[in-house]
Amino acid sequence: MLKAVAVFVLFLPSLSAAQSAVVSRVDSERIVGAAMTRNGAMDFLEILSDRIGGRVTGSLESAAAASLIIKTLTDAGFANAHIEQYSIESGWRRGPATAAVIGPVSHPVFVGSYGWAPGTNGPAQARLVEANISADGRLDVPLTNLRDAAVMVNINVAGNSHSTDYIVLRAKAIRDLASAGAAAMLIPSDKPHRMLYTSAYTIYPRAGLPVLSVAKEDAAFLRRLMIKEPVRVQLEIHNDFLPVAEGERNVIAEIPGTGNDIVVVGAHFDSWDWAQGANDNGSGVAAVLEAARILRSMDIKPKATVRFVFFSGEEQGCLGSRAYLDAHKGELDRYRILIMMDGGAQSPLGIAVKGRHDLLQPLAPFIEPLQAVGANRLIPDDEVGSDDEAFIALGIPAVELMTEPGDYDANHHSVADTLDKVDPRALAADTAGIALLTLAIANAERAPWRRLQAPETLELLKRTGMLGEARLIRGESWVPQ
Repeated sequence: MLKAVAVFVLFLPSLSAAQSAVVSRVDSERIVGAAMTRNGAMDFLEILSDRIGGRVTGSLESAAAASLIIKTLTDAGFANAHIEQYSIESGWRRGPATAAVIGPVSHPVFVGSYGWAPGTNGPAQARLVEANISADGRLDVPLTNLRDAAVMVNINVAGNSHSTDYIVLRAKAIRDLASAGAAAMLIPSDKPHRMLYTSAYTIYPRAGLPVLSVAKEDAAFLRRLMIKEPVRVQLEIHNDFLPVAEGERNVIAEIPGTGNDIVVVGAHFDSWDWAQGANDNGSGVAAVLEAARILRSMDIKPKATVRFVFFSGEEQGCLGSRAYLDAHKGELDRYRILIMMDGGAQSPLGIAVKGRHDLLQPLAPFIEPLQAVGANRLIPDDEVGSDDEAFIALGIPAVELMTEPGDYDANHHSVADTLDKVDPRALAADTAGIALLTLAIANAERAPWRRLQAPETLELLKRTGMLGEARLIRGESWVPQ
């Protein structure tokens, strides 16, 4: 998920409003004390990262992560912890990837395959062409000139490689190049120190041609050569698409409430294979899971049921959260809110409402308890790039615990997403923030906001730029129902 610098707006609740959503001082101290002293989130994250590691959707490691989560929840007293399975179209396994300039010089090029992209069926030689795709989705090289070419595409849009506009343009470029009969698509990495980038968001279930990340420094080398004379490259990529008969799974556990409403608290546990997935999104899983254990240990009796959902398949286009919502479509009007974390374990800043400006004033009293960890800010606008998208597309309020950017973007979806990047104290504060907000909202007699109707949801998606991504996932003619 994208980490972005946002504009913060702090709403100070009136005393009467705050009283309606109160978390008692005793409960607040218990939550913060447990989160900051037990080290539970970091202990869990170490096991997830070091014993299981990268958790590609459909892999044995993903299944092992689900088993670890459900065991941890069961051991904490969640007798209702269970797995909900859903089908996926295919699994994917990375193989070796090599590239080299073969003319006018001989020189290796550092590349890696994007997820759910095919291989080359052996060595493939091609002329190298550079193309730019503009914000309106147009390539500056005629498609008729790209047949059998390896095309290095510069995606010229504000933001970085996980912004919504970038993802939409990348998907269009892949489709256009595949239809033109190009040999491969190369995307310059935006990461430093020759780190490569991997993703399958809107590429799943299968790209139409090999798609490679090429190191930023190597892309510059290729450009220098192309300025002077034609360049030819040799690519050899070996990837496998695998059947996954048992499908994928989400893990669910809940603390029953006395009323009919439901507060969903979630994080995705799938990740990429090059690293450990420690920050994306092992840290979110660890924070939500430890928040669940803390609240369970307090024997709370909230007004709304608190349902903890650990999603798989987020990296392929929110497969798990969409499957979850489809399986639970009869209860969506009961959902007060989705609370999620998918931005890395840095110091908490506040709560992002993802363009739902109508939530700012009514949410203000609910975030007052987060002052204990310095996170009682409301952030009006922020990138939607995780399982919140699936809920927002159905009109359900979705918020995220936002954290300091730190070096998250540099390490995200790269070989550097490892446990040593996680700050244990920041992760503990994030855990406390998740638990405090969850209890505040679940304790209220009612939620002073509502689910959007379909026309309102469509307007929100248009205003925030999310409609293009939503249609990439669901189909070009999709509109909220």
